Amino acid sequence: MSTLADHYFSSCIDYLETLGLNSQAVLSAISFNEYSNKQAQQLAPRISLNSYNALLNYAQQTLNEPLFGFKLGQQIRTADFGILGYLIESSNNLASAITALLNYDSLVADIGKAEFELQGELAIIRWLPNANCSPQVILRNMTAWVSVIRQLLNPQLSPSTIYFTQAFTSNEKTTLASSFNCPVKTNAQYNQVVFPSSYLALPFKTDNTQINLVLKQVSEQQLSRFKSQQLLTEKISQLFIAKNDLIDCSLIRTAGALNMTPRTLQRHLKREQISFADLLEQERKRRVILCIGKEPLSNIAIKLGFNDQSSFNRAFKRWYNCTPLQYLKTLPKNIG
Repeated sequence: MSTLADHYFSSCIDYLETLGLNSQAVLSAISFNEYSNKQAQQLAPRISLNSYNALLNYAQQTLNEPLFGFKLGQQIRTADFGILGYLIESSNNLASAITALLNYDSLVADIGKAEFELQGELAIIRWLPNANCSPQVILRNMTAWVSVIRQLLNPQLSPSTIYFTQAFTSNEKTTLASSFNCPVKTNAQYNQVVFPSSYLALPFKTDNTQINLVLKQVSEQQLSRFKSQQLLTEKISQLFIAKNDLIDCSLIRTAGALNMTPRTLQRHLKREQISFADLLEQERKRRVILCIGKEPLSNIAIKLGFNDQSSFNRAFKRWYNCTPLQYLKTLPKNIG
């Protein structure tokens, strides 16, 4: 199950309190019941993605704020990231902070995968969210990255471009572009922040080498403990997300990557009440919406691991109750 740390969830509730919403009323409205001590209102150490989605969607609707995730991300503090926040804060520059993010992001929220890429004079930090992440969750995550780096380096620092997989109205795009002080591209293939690679060497004002080393050791211990408790379903989903395509993404290959026999993998998945085919289908469904309209359907079918176009068409109709061509006709043109 995809989860996030209680302090990351609590920071959302704290923000809603500042806007005049009662925390208990909010939790009751979303039928929240994830406590380690309900009588003391003590949250469980890890909160489900379902509750996180429900909280942000409730706030968006109650406040009538379509960019609620963005507003929430602007309020982020390094402390909201827990130990990862302090590890980032004590890094000597942006490059080492990004390394910390890539290594330990799951301690804060195991709801997606962060990637980093250098392309000449540009650097890219990309987020591949869990298929069930709501648009508000994605908005908060992307905005929080920019907000934290501005806090630690320079409030006026601006990315080169920010990309979102979702669409926004013209007014919403204007609001985002004004805050980020850079172009905002929508309906993109990935959610990512592009910035000059020269930023990587910028020193942090909060640099503390000794504390950073201690925090790395603690983070490694926590990560090891977290991974040992992780469901096999989550590990397979992360393997799928990390792959460039789903060609030859078979049960045998996946079992081998996890040092298991196919039979053992199937047995463990049965205990988690899901099958390998279900997990593969979830990842195909997540990817197809990111690709459709951006490249030929025949290429998409191949990348998703289908043996032929007709198999892809049947799966698409099962997922979205229409054919790929019918879906393409519903897409807005010239957005981005």
